[in-house]
Amino acid sequence: MPDQAASPKPTFGNCVQIGVVVSDLDRTIKALSEVFGLGPFRIITYPPPDRTDIERVYKGRPASFVFREAFADLGSVELEIIQPLGGESIWSDFLREHGEGLHHIRFNVPDLQPVIGYLAEQGIDVAMMGSGLRPGTTWAHFDTASMIGFTIEVIKTLPGTDGRTPQIVDGKVQV
Repeated sequence: MPDQAASPKPTFGNCVQIGVVVSDLDRTIKALSEVFGLGPFRIITYPPPDRTDIERVYKGRPASFVFREAFADLGSVELEIIQPLGGESIWSDFLREHGEGLHHIRFNVPDLQPVIGYLAEQGIDVAMMGSGLRPGTTWAHFDTASMIGFTIEVIKTLPGTDGRTPQIVDGKVQV
């Protein structure tokens, strides 16, 4: 049994993002904007073209997945909509196996390694991870879908930031 004093369980008490996987990002944004009044949306392609330092890992191996994503604020929670564009990823797996839908919820942490270690002790592996949009940040999706019905994402945030996706101006991430 893991040491409860070192457990990152409190991390999981504050969901900051809900992630949805779709096959057509533009169609989804249009419906969410026109029908439900959501937005504005911040849209990017990952990896950003100006970032040569981006690392991507899928099931423990270096990867080259590419995707478009859009973000909108829903009060204290951020909505992330993801459209896989290429390469192997948990998002393309999800679309193929389940179709569109709720994929993950995300939590922010100051240090990702203790969470990876804790979840490994629980038998939960990292399914996919990569460099964040802000240099110095890293995100990881954990293989929790068979256990709870969706994926858990955790991102290492930087001091002085709220962990929300940064603004994008002229296609460039504002850090």
